[in-house]
Amino acid sequence: MYGVDGLGWMVGIQDSTTDLPGRKNAVNWAYIDLAGIKGYWRRRSSDYTSSSSPALVAGTAAYNVPSDYNDAYRLYYREAGQMVDVQLIGDSEWLERSATRSTDAGDPRFARLVHNGTSYRFELDRPISAAFLTRIGTLTLEYGIRVVQLSADTDKPILPPNLALHILSLAAYRYLLTQGDLAMADRFKPDVALARAEVLRYDLTRTGRPRQLRPRTSYAPARAGWSDYGQV
Repeated sequence: MYGVDGLGWMVGIQDSTTDLPGRKNAVNWAYIDLAGIKGYWRRRSSDYTSSSSPALVAGTAAYNVPSDYNDAYRLYYREAGQMVDVQLIGDSEWLERSATRSTDAGDPRFARLVHNGTSYRFELDRPISAAFLTRIGTLTLEYGIRVVQLSADTDKPILPPNLALHILSLAAYRYLLTQGDLAMADRFKPDVALARAEVLRYDLTRTGRPRQLRPRTSYAPARAGWSDYGQV
């Protein structure tokens, strides 16, 4: 993509050696920018069972996510064929809802994503129970993988081919800006706008579930500026 028949051709470079690192950087910047949205090409699924790695263990509430994890879509399990959502919530709400004693073990209802200093993991609001392992047995995490830079000439973008071609327009624009050729960079602005619009059509956040309001944890006398659904 960075060669004389790709980015080089678009910015007027006719040989294979002129500013090779700069052209490679421009391609990678553009690639990560465009491919990094929550598109279906980044979506993966990981099943946690008693035999997976890491394995679901009765009495355990925290599990590492896959090594290529970047962001979560959904955590769920199936009971009688029907999807049961384990809602991903924020830290504050998780602290309010969690019950982590061994005697509280059961079916998970909520979870949060954290980083423990070495890896990402999700923490369930209660430990997995032995009954859950017997009755259900599988917890599924749907997530988005990290977009990593292309390092070898044989590397392929994870974008579908009809979208990967847009990388060059954005790469050319950014490369020309770094070279100070503002007049030529301006010629690519319409192509850059088209590239972003074409890729953003596939943003999965458009099909996500809206954030639900929830009442306060108690009905103590209201303070100024507060309502039943939080601060005004």
